[in-house]
Order: sequence, then structure tokens, then C-alpha cells
Amino acid sequence: MIASVVVAVYRGLPDLDVQLSALGEQDCAGDFEVILSDNEGSEELRDWAATHPLRARLNLRYVDSSDRVGTSHARNVGTRSANSDFIAYCDQDDAVHPGWLRALTDAGESADLIGGPLESHTLNDPVVASWRALPDPAEPVVLGRFLPITFGCNLGVSKRVFEAVGGWDESYPTAGSDVDFCWRVQTSGYTFGYAPEAMVAYRYRTGYRETWNQVIDYGREEARVAKQYGAPGRQWWWLPVHAGVSLALLPIWPWGWSRRRRGEWVWITGNLVGRISGSWKYRVFYP
Repeated sequence: MIASVVVAVYRGLPDLDVQLSALGEQDCAGDFEVILSDNEGSEELRDWAATHPLRARLNLRYVDSSDRVGTSHARNVGTRSANSDFIAYCDQDDAVHPGWLRALTDAGESADLIGGPLESHTLNDPVVASWRALPDPAEPVVLGRFLPITFGCNLGVSKRVFEAVGGWDESYPTAGSDVDFCWRVQTSGYTFGYAPEAMVAYRYRTGYRETWNQVIDYGREEARVAKQYGAPGRQWWWLPVHAGVSLALLPIWPWGWSRRRRGEWVWITGNLVGRISGSWKYRVFYP
């Protein structure tokens, strides 16, 4: 078995079926398994998985991780039940591209932790896709002017390394957990690799309020992990620049009333508010 794919699930239907269909189209050579780690403990999901038409192709298994709330806990439970020495993580509401698992496992032969890029056009309407710019898919993201990271929805790691660093930190239930995991692996002496062909179609939140809450969580928990690892973050002058962009996009004039403009403002301003909130909460300057 070349890999175990762990999907942390919480009230994942019906979007989860899109992800399983994408996993069923992987072009890799060799068998792999898919583990649904259910953080809700849903009988509906258990029964659904047991009768899923792709259960044989995916070697689909259900594990209950509802004893503690959080994506990090669900990933830990799923990983520790895995049968393969290579673990690949994806999320319930995205869709991996056909070459995703092949690219991750190939890159995993020469690095301990593997990342890949995201794209926004497959699962989102064009307006929602314009709200948030994704990083350049050709190279990894270096966050906080410190070390490269990959997102938890597109990450591969040796199970040996996972165990050596203690798995996912469950004090980061959701936001910030992937940054912490990537930096902990690298600061423990293990190597980071990047696979540009390991592409994932990423699904955005479509409501202003849920987008606002998500980006504030991101900014706040990035401040926490930056303090934990001593990452310098952006230079001080970025704060007034960020605030100026937020003010310029403020949708108070008629030409700013479009759904596109409002979504952009929510994302940019929410990120600023999250960073300020995290700086205050964790007593660190993280503009």
C-alpha cells in the first residue's frame, strides 16, 4: 500500500462525496486507503461510508474521533489507525486533482514533509474565487519570514516523522495547526519538499460572516504560532499599508457595493483584524 489518505470529517456531507470521487480518479500506481476520521461520531456517516460505491476502490475505512473536538485530533486518530508508512491529508470539502497522490508520494521519497498548491477556479464561482488570492503554485509559501509551510488540506508526511514530532498539536484545534506542524517538523531536523503537481481544488466559504470568522481565526492563530517559534513576521511598515488597502476597499460608495468588492474587503480587513487580535491576545507584534 503506497499511502493512507486521512480525511478529517465533521458534518461533511454532501461535499465529502465530491472529494471521494476525486480520490477515486487518482492516477497513481499501487493501492492506497482512505480513512474518514469522523469528529462528530455520526451514525449516518458510518452507514454511508459502509455502502459507498467507491469503498472497494478506495479501501475506505471509518474511524470515530468524536471523543475530542478539533481537526487536529481527528487527523491524529486517523493517522494512528493508518496501515501505510506515508500519510496524505486532504479536507472533506475540497477535490484533489488526479495526479495529487502520485506527486506527493513521489516527492516523499526524498523529503520528510511534502506540500502542494491550491487552485480556486474548479469549486468556486468566479466572484467568490476573486475574494482571496492564492499563493503562486510554482513554489511553497514561506510564512512569517521564517520557514515554508503547506496547508493541512494538501500535506504528505512520513508516519515515522509524524510519530517523532508527536503528531498534530491538539491545542490548535483548527486554524494555525498546519503552520505549527510544518514548522515543528522542520525545526526538529526533518526536510520539507514541494510537489507542484500535487494540486488541490480548494473550496471557499461563500458567506461574508463565515468568511470573516475564518480569516480572523487564521490571522489570530498565525500570531500565536509566530510567537511560539520566534518568527519575525512582516515588517512594521506593513501594518499601515494593510490598513490603507482595507480603507480604500471599504464598500461604502455605490461602486463598492458589488459582491466581489465586499468579499475582497471582508478577506483583507478580517486578516488585519485577526493579526491585531492575535498580537494583543498573545502579546506579540505580528502585523
